[in-house]
Amino acid sequence: MNETTTWNIDIQTALIEWFDRSARTLPWRSYSNPYAIWLSEVILQQTRVAQGRAYWEKFMTEFPTLQSLAEAPSEKVMGLWAGLGYYSRARNLHATAKIIAELGDFPNNAKDLQSLPGIGPYTAAAIASIAFKQVIPALDGNAFRVYTRLFALADCIDLPSTQKIIAHKSLPLLDPLRPGDSNQAIMDLGAQICTPTQPKCIDCPLAFACEAFRRGTQTDFPMKKSKKVAKQVSMTLHVIMRKDKIAVIKRPSKGIWGDLWCFPEELPETIPVIEGLRKRHLLTHLDLDVHFPESHAPSLWIEPQWEWVDPNVLQHRAIPVPIRWWLEEKNYI
Repeated sequence: MNETTTWNIDIQTALIEWFDRSARTLPWRSYSNPYAIWLSEVILQQTRVAQGRAYWEKFMTEFPTLQSLAEAPSEKVMGLWAGLGYYSRARNLHATAKIIAELGDFPNNAKDLQSLPGIGPYTAAAIASIAFKQVIPALDGNAFRVYTRLFALADCIDLPSTQKIIAHKSLPLLDPLRPGDSNQAIMDLGAQICTPTQPKCIDCPLAFACEAFRRGTQTDFPMKKSKKVAKQVSMTLHVIMRKDKIAVIKRPSKGIWGDLWCFPEELPETIPVIEGLRKRHLLTHLDLDVHFPESHAPSLWIEPQWEWVDPNVLQHRAIPVPIRWWLEEKNYI
């Protein structure tokens, strides 16, 4: 047995032993069916665990099986997702449920899983390793941080070539009998121990093998490209009341907040306007300054694209975060 193989097995063992002692208690980890695992992975793609847990529980209660999700109306799925953001995830979730229901079963490997809407390399690997025990590394931000420190890999993490190197070097570190637990151990290490700015190396089960720890350069990794500055954009969303109803419009499928219900961006010039609330809202690529001017439409006013709804029940529709914020500020929620 050569030194490299011994090193790999030592890490395999250390990871699994640490996971058995210290794994986070997460509700989806008590499920072995791929539907529950897939749902958790989609929700957590752009969401913190603390927030995602509640949404996963809501979806599992409302749609306990993949078939029930596949058969649900789109509006119900989007409404249940409301508040999580990145709504393309919800549309892809629903589309994928329909495809798998038509197939009759979940694909059992990462390659086939990745062909489905909303399932990228990381999500496919996580599902395949956890649900089907495929030995494949699941590489998300936490995993990249752990592995680049472990190997002291100084190449830019944003490059596909670097990610390919990490996939190759991390593969032998997965327990062949429990690859899903190995991947989840790396996720938990990144979330709890190997954190971005203050890693708790003294508590890390891989400290004995970590090259960055040996050098004292943990926070130098991973190497990343400079982030692009979010584009600053002003947006006007008109709050138009008619008697006790408020005007909303369903946004186009493509573009920001696709298929969500929102206040109109345009207003006929004949309707007088008063100053309203303002809200700064940050998206991945946009820094939005959202203005909510208020107005009252004549009682018989009709705009074909507008729908008049009770503001007290608007929260139950699929709405963007700034609209939910406005409802809270105005005490409708």
